[in-house]
Amino acid sequence: MDVEKVKILRQKLSIPLNAAIKLIKENNGDVSACEKEFHNSNIMAICRLAECDEVVANKFYYIFKYDVQKAIKKIDERLVCITTNEPNETVDKIGFILWAENESLNKYITSKAGSIFIQTKDFNYVINEFKSVFPLKRPYKDVEIIDESFDIYGYNGFDNKTCRGIVNNIARIKTDDLKVEKFLRDLIKWFNVKLRFADSIAVFGNL
Repeated sequence: MDVEKVKILRQKLSIPLNAAIKLIKENNGDVSACEKEFHNSNIMAICRLAECDEVVANKFYYIFKYDVQKAIKKIDERLVCITTNEPNETVDKIGFILWAENESLNKYITSKAGSIFIQTKDFNYVINEFKSVFPLKRPYKDVEIIDESFDIYGYNGFDNKTCRGIVNNIARIKTDDLKVEKFLRDLIKWFNVKLRFADSIAVFGNL
């Protein structure tokens, strides 16, 4: 074991002795390869835990100086927009915020549900699928209330089973517009991920 290389690696990465020794052994004493493996492993962990791609993970990982937890926390705090817009096209601020709700988020691997925003013009592609499930019963504190219709001005709560039905209906929407098709796929993907742990999905209109 090259003690000097272990020392150099620990100075560069500030990692425990046993982790440094393991990396040195696995990379045949190549300190640069150890650094690369360490950072790549962290970036992959961020991708998995924050449910983001490598570009986003890499960006926040380096912004927060290799602090995985801070990077994940910041990524989770972002409000992601799902839209048919072109990349440089301005997104309208009027629309709907969607987030997952759970009585115990400890069931899930991250601390935040990962909210999304959909501008009104895009939400109109799927609004009928949400409206179709009303009237809808939902728990509120210790009682059960009935929402008669979809509220475009405020809060709407959909239980897990109802959401799965909505997603199935969204999947049946036919379109020849590639941007709309991608929007629908992205929305379905978001729902499918959140419905693994969510008791319900909230849809809040800010009109």
